[in-house]
Amino acid sequence: MLFYGYYCWILLVYSFCASLFTVFIYLHYGFDKLSSWITDDSVENVYDYVIVGAGTAGSIVAAGLATDPDVSVIILEAGGSPSPLFDIPLSAPMLQLTPYDWQYKTVPQRYSCFGLTDKVSPWPRGKILGGSSRLNYMVYVRGHCNDYNTWSSDDNEEWTCNEAMKYFRRSERQTGRYHNNYDTHSRFGSVAVSDLKLNSPFADALLAAALELGFKPNIDLNTCNNTGFMKVQSTTLNGSRFSTDKLLYNKKNIKILTNSHVEKVLLRRGYEAWGVRYWKRRQMRIVQARRAVILSAGTVATPQILMLSGIGPQRHLDKHGIKTFVNLPVGDNLQDHVATGLDIIKLNSSSPIWHTTMTNPKYAYDYFVKSEGPFTFPGCEIVGLMHSPFIKSVNNTPPDIQIMTLPAGLSTDAGVVLRKAMGINNLLWKNYFAPLVGQSVGTMLATLLHPKSRGVVRLRSSDPFELPIIDPQYLSHPDDLHTLSKGMEILVDLIETRAMKRVNGHLNRQIMPGCEAFTFGTKAYWGCYIRHLTLTAYHPVGTCKMGMKNDKTSVVDTTLRVHNTNHLFVVDASVMPTLPSSNINSVVMMIAEKAVDIIRRMWFLQKSKCLKSDILLQRNYTPVDYIS
Repeated sequence: MLFYGYYCWILLVYSFCASLFTVFIYLHYGFDKLSSWITDDSVENVYDYVIVGAGTAGSIVAAGLATDPDVSVIILEAGGSPSPLFDIPLSAPMLQLTPYDWQYKTVPQRYSCFGLTDKVSPWPRGKILGGSSRLNYMVYVRGHCNDYNTWSSDDNEEWTCNEAMKYFRRSERQTGRYHNNYDTHSRFGSVAVSDLKLNSPFADALLAAALELGFKPNIDLNTCNNTGFMKVQSTTLNGSRFSTDKLLYNKKNIKILTNSHVEKVLLRRGYEAWGVRYWKRRQMRIVQARRAVILSAGTVATPQILMLSGIGPQRHLDKHGIKTFVNLPVGDNLQDHVATGLDIIKLNSSSPIWHTTMTNPKYAYDYFVKSEGPFTFPGCEIVGLMHSPFIKSVNNTPPDIQIMTLPAGLSTDAGVVLRKAMGINNLLWKNYFAPLVGQSVGTMLATLLHPKSRGVVRLRSSDPFELPIIDPQYLSHPDDLHTLSKGMEILVDLIETRAMKRVNGHLNRQIMPGCEAFTFGTKAYWGCYIRHLTLTAYHPVGTCKMGMKNDKTSVVDTTLRVHNTNHLFVVDASVMPTLPSSNINSVVMMIAEKAVDIIRRMWFLQKSKCLKSDILLQRNYTPVDYIS
């Protein structure tokens, strides 16, 4: 009873601290908006490059292009500026469902998300300088070599493993036990990648469990073809989040315009991008581009802007009264990593993530003064890559299952923050997670790396301020459910090892509400479990697919230029033809680094009149014969 009273008191203090931080977020947002209104935001009429979106990709592209002092760049961001407190890694969930989050939601899912409110999956996306690199959990994994060898290449541009690795190295400013032999001197690395400063006993037990089952522990998964487990590296520097907007500051030839909502790309003669139209202070404005317009607004917003500009599926645009200039499958090919396994293991080990973490002044002192302690903890501490029994485990075959582990769960904060952020419905919370409140739990997320299901992004209306329709169609392909079920069986095997028993780890055998008709642990049960607890891994890609010029399913070519247009590029996760075998933020960085070289070279060739014949051809293009 004494412990229960103490726990309730700590939980009350934690709830107060979480509410206080939320109040701070809104106060900062209000002050930032006010500053945006009263400060001088005068801009030039014309810049060399106009970049839409100051997220992971947009910031890297802007910083890279601006290394030429004779080049002028403007970057427009719909959100505001961050506070230094947002650099605290543990603050990531607190920013969700605030004005710094687009607060996207999927449509109700037919085959999945049964345990989420209205069968709808929240899709947090950053609406802030730094974009989703401000809201993510900072895991840095490159993926498998053959992820990139399968991407289309032609005479103009290669996307191969060797090419990708070159740009991964360029983007990394590495520290720690991995990558010590890599050539990272080029531009000294754009983004900091570091070892975690803190690990829980759960992490060491899991690595021992992996070894017990024959997996490779403590292996560098960022080499070409490795599978196994490793302690996470994260995009942090001295214990703080390193988001890509830090690359923008103090550069005289970059103009940063926040709270500026881009409506559309302006096209001359229906194919040549010459600027964008955007809204700021409730006024419609225009900025022109001498060399190129670059869309880096993300997998959801980039296709929305293209469609509002008249580039997209003709039948869909006709439905909303938008004139079609270029008929392309914009918004198709939507893919996302699906994950499940919250609170799957009960433990007796301590965790860096607990109610006392956010309420203990000592931990705040450790972070702000020493750059160490639990506040530096990003959440995920172990990542594993492996092949399910459905595919042959050979060096040239990418893994199809990823496991990410956290020494905490949804029940850890008693539903104060995470329950709402993940959209868990009342039935699932009350009957599955609530009984675990106050206990030490761990999460082992089985993640489907290469789903066969495909979804779409579509306009809800022609209003640029109305959020688009997002339908990922999770688990609509039966193979996805089968593969993820095997992932759950691997989790059970890991939990039942002798290594896990040494930290008193045992499987959470609470029956998933809605799955009572199935015997626990059977294939049918895990299938039901996954359909109820279907979670996004926050990795949507593919809505502006990159491909060959004759590929009617693609939107951009291998130089990232939108088909049948001039001076219009897309540089963000939407161009990925398929999902990589990794968390996608590192891959977005790689694409952005390569895009800098591509865009520079394209301009040089055009300036040298080497593309004169290609430009003339573009003027007489025939739109791709594609109807959605």
